[in-house]
Amino acid sequence: MPRTWMWVFVLIACLSVVEDLKAATYYVACDTGDDANEGVSESTAWKSVSRVSSFGFVNGDKVLFKKGCTWKDASIKISRSVEFGAYGVAATAPQLMGATSARNWSSLGSRGISFTQAAIEAGHPGLKEILIVHDQKHGKFYDKVRALESLDSSGKFFHDVAASTLYVSPLEGANLQQDIHFSSKPHIFEFQQVNVERVVVDGLHISFANEYAIGFWYQSSGTRNGSLKVANCTFTGNAYQAIHIGGTNSFRDVDILNNTITANGNEGMYIGYVKGSEEGEVVTGLLRISGNTIGGQGFGWRSDGPGSAANGEGIDIKKGVAAAIIDNNTIFDLNGFFGIGVQSSNVVIEKNSIRDLYMRDAPPESSIAGIIVDAWDSKGPTIVRGNRLSVRSANGIVIRGHAARRPSVEIYDNDISVQEPYFPFAFTSQNITNTLIRNNRTRGGRAGLWVQQPCCQPVNVEFHDNDIRDVPAPVVTAQTMSGGMRVYSNSFCLKGAVGAGQNSAVPNNTFSGNCPPPIQITPPSNLFVR
Repeated sequence: MPRTWMWVFVLIACLSVVEDLKAATYYVACDTGDDANEGVSESTAWKSVSRVSSFGFVNGDKVLFKKGCTWKDASIKISRSVEFGAYGVAATAPQLMGATSARNWSSLGSRGISFTQAAIEAGHPGLKEILIVHDQKHGKFYDKVRALESLDSSGKFFHDVAASTLYVSPLEGANLQQDIHFSSKPHIFEFQQVNVERVVVDGLHISFANEYAIGFWYQSSGTRNGSLKVANCTFTGNAYQAIHIGGTNSFRDVDILNNTITANGNEGMYIGYVKGSEEGEVVTGLLRISGNTIGGQGFGWRSDGPGSAANGEGIDIKKGVAAAIIDNNTIFDLNGFFGIGVQSSNVVIEKNSIRDLYMRDAPPESSIAGIIVDAWDSKGPTIVRGNRLSVRSANGIVIRGHAARRPSVEIYDNDISVQEPYFPFAFTSQNITNTLIRNNRTRGGRAGLWVQQPCCQPVNVEFHDNDIRDVPAPVVTAQTMSGGMRVYSNSFCLKGAVGAGQNSAVPNNTFSGNCPPPIQITPPSNLFVR
């Protein structure tokens, strides 16, 4: 290397070190802070989130929000490697709200309707429609209507976008100035079109964003970032996703750990490469989603049923993830198609607890399920093991898609409980290839296995050594079993008498009408991605 260029590189390295050396910790306090302060100590804390949003941070800076504080109308643009966290001794986490309240309300005649001017920051793609009106006193999201004349009962709202006017019909006893919050910001933390090396969001309460709480929104900026860690946070009432990483942007590694996501309008998490039919990766290293609690009453409140584009799934992983571990999450009470859904391969889904999915007017063939594996990618296998599923309005595990590797999908050591007319396991009408289902324990459902009419004959599919109880039939298929699909060595305990034709219909299996308790198998403790 020429000496001149060597000195250039040395200079660049030195400048980088100098910048990192200038990194500082900044404090924000809603009660004792002042935006005129330096912000570098608890005694000189800033007061507002707008001060944080407008400040020019350097890589390595930390921003700590005071526990017990709440900030309304909060939005922070991320363009540097910054860590966001909490400080103080209060029991409650600092809350950043993407919503605001209004002081000036006017009455509209005698119908009990009030209105106010409602400014809202445009989201993507230019969305300025308010999606959230939340009544803090009653703990309720108001229902959105599309016309003023439809405000025919309390607990509803209408937003006149052209006139920037919000109309509400409040519930009895609600204080408009104090109890009613409406969304004003599309997001709380949004990554800008700048590459960052490391961002941490830890220990915050993030609520009422009009779109997502943290991440990108279908930006096509093509940034290439380092690591993102979101841990120990509570997400409440965000209209789209709590965490959304999409577009053509990427991270090397993403850790989403020990968060609680409640009352979400759409998915809890959405991660995937989005640019038409173009292939790309949104997580180039490892995605780890572990120890999160997702769901609760009202989760998926934007859903309009199977035909809706807005449903309350728990974890939705699309294409574009190089490798993922999804483990030890609790997912419950969702108004969505699935608890966990993955399209990328090289994924381990392990030791998760999923219960109670609701999807109005969603029949079994709609593929509603506790877990959906859509194995189109062939970077590595998808392993589903040691999970506990108890779902009464969904199938247990649904498998679909053409998997090129052998085996590409391995499903074993899961405990599944379902109710009719749903199934513990179901293959959809798409290709069925290179799938192994073994050593699972199920109870209930219309049959132990359901095979819809596929486009093609199954290839390299095995279903064996499963303990299937309390079903009226062992297997329901829309086609004749072929040599490409083997069902053997399973134990079927059927409701009612065992028919003489069972063995001939599904040979090489065991049938019984007496169902002893299932053998409990301790799930494996090792985690790996092959």
